[in-house]
Amino acid sequence: MGLSIFITGMSEQGIRSVISNSPEETTQIAKGFAEILMPGDVVYLYGELGSGKTVFVKGICAALGVKDAVTSPSFVIATEYEGSVKIAHIDLYRLPSDQVRDLPIEEYLVENGIGLVEWADRLDRVERGIKIRLTILGHEKRRIEIEDLRN
Repeated sequence: MGLSIFITGMSEQGIRSVISNSPEETTQIAKGFAEILMPGDVVYLYGELGSGKTVFVKGICAALGVKDAVTSPSFVIATEYEGSVKIAHIDLYRLPSDQVRDLPIEEYLVENGIGLVEWADRLDRVERGIKIRLTILGHEKRRIEIEDLRN
């Protein structure tokens, strides 16, 4: 199931948006999104607590063939998974902003793999990669915005 099935429109800023009505739909959207990922890509996930960032990460990992249980690495900062490519899952939730600024994020990324960074709003800036913003619209309803900054 391709990403294009889920995209409802693109804003003037090049942001694609889709509405998910459940965690299962969010997983399916993430699986479709994973089809556009290439080795070396970094995906930055934004959203408040409970917005579905880890659900989205689980969907990407499932689509990329990860067999291990994917959980939020909040207490270890980064977890590496094996799938069709290596995946580095980084979670910045537990780190204060001043510590994140000094954190060499690139050292946690895997060469020729995919990087997934939760709580990316704690980074000073993102110059290249794909931004995913999840917004809570209701009990299980989410807006998922995708902004591709790879070019």
